[in-house]
Amino acid sequence: MTRSTAIPAAAKRVFQIAWPAIGEAYLQNLLGVVDAVFIARIGLVAIDAVGVTNVYSMTYTGVFIAVSAALSVFLSRAVGAKDYARGRAAITHGLLIAFILGLILSVLSVFLSVPLLHIMGAHGALRREAFPYFVVVLGISPIIALFTAQSAAFRAIGDTRTPLRVALEMNVVHVIFDYILIFGLGPIPAFGIRGAAFAMVIARLYALLRLWAKSRRMEALALHRRDLKLSRTLAWSMTKFAVPAALERLSMRLGQVIYFGLIVRMGVDVYATHNIAGTLTAFASTIGGGFATAATATIGQSIGSGNEDDVRVYRRWCYIEGAVAMTGVTILLCLFSPWLGLLFTHNPHVVHLLFVILAIDVFSQPFLAAVLVDTSAIQAGGNSRFPMITTMIGIWCIRTLGVYVFAWRLGFGLPAVWVSIAADNALRAGLFLWYRKSRNWVQKLA
Repeated sequence: MTRSTAIPAAAKRVFQIAWPAIGEAYLQNLLGVVDAVFIARIGLVAIDAVGVTNVYSMTYTGVFIAVSAALSVFLSRAVGAKDYARGRAAITHGLLIAFILGLILSVLSVFLSVPLLHIMGAHGALRREAFPYFVVVLGISPIIALFTAQSAAFRAIGDTRTPLRVALEMNVVHVIFDYILIFGLGPIPAFGIRGAAFAMVIARLYALLRLWAKSRRMEALALHRRDLKLSRTLAWSMTKFAVPAALERLSMRLGQVIYFGLIVRMGVDVYATHNIAGTLTAFASTIGGGFATAATATIGQSIGSGNEDDVRVYRRWCYIEGAVAMTGVTILLCLFSPWLGLLFTHNPHVVHLLFVILAIDVFSQPFLAAVLVDTSAIQAGGNSRFPMITTMIGIWCIRTLGVYVFAWRLGFGLPAVWVSIAADNALRAGLFLWYRKSRNWVQKLA
């Protein structure tokens, strides 16, 4: 294949992998939205109860995704080398690591539920309302961890359409059972917020079993008894890879908690604008996550097959397509923000501030695309420590410190928050560029 034909083929393959991953991410987020819409009919306390739980749920999911990066990298390389036995061994160990982590978080969530709720300010009536939902939804963390790892296995071999279809089915199941169990139907009584938790369990378990059934039909994913042997060396290698990836996500989340606390203290209008902007810009960042998924699959398989020239081609197209799409979406959000803002509030100050924030974020998108794609690319190259170090530097030395100094102490407000976020993305993009240019970032895995 000549270079002139390889580039369009690479661009097309990247897009074919990325768009179903983007759709799946949107559908995953829809689970929480459906709960919020139905539970809103119960009352404001119920809404707050779901919101408190979702803070922990999103954190756990982020950690599960990060840990699943180890499975994705090891499996994609094995598939690239057409060594399916090694790939299935990676799946076995990846699922085991995910399950153990999910079980630990589940036990901690159940036995420390009251202190964890108190940390989020849930006392009295809110704590009593949130407790059953919190215990059930976070108690099924092993199921969510396994589902996340299983989805990562499909994406690692370049199949992002199957997880998309299953996510769509899961949302249908969730909507049906959410309505029935929350409000009741015929002989089935109304369980209220407990019903929402039970519906989440049913939907998640359904999705896990569907993915497992579909994996049985694929040579690269179908586990047999001979594949269930445990290797201490492989388990240790994958754990060493997974720990920095998980710490990177936790570091990002902890930094967000701290500077979110500063934003809350800036006033109701400011915090509301920040939340609205975060809701809207998630449409762009989710696109970046899809192209990051494409980077893991294509780069890992290229390394496994020994085609290192393709590594840089795929990385380039993942970035170009991601940056263009993310920037384009954010420009549209900015231009239409005077009308989009009215969906959330009629406060003219908030609507104007939203336009300013989104205008700043337009310039941040090319850097954010580089951060998302290069994190996955460098992890696929075999290094999970450098993205962790880069994230810690950016989130603590630039973003959180910038919010504290410029937005809080000097009083420049919310625009300074989003400038600090853009500066963090720019710094990390620069560090990733330096790493790719100065180092041989394709490393061997044990």
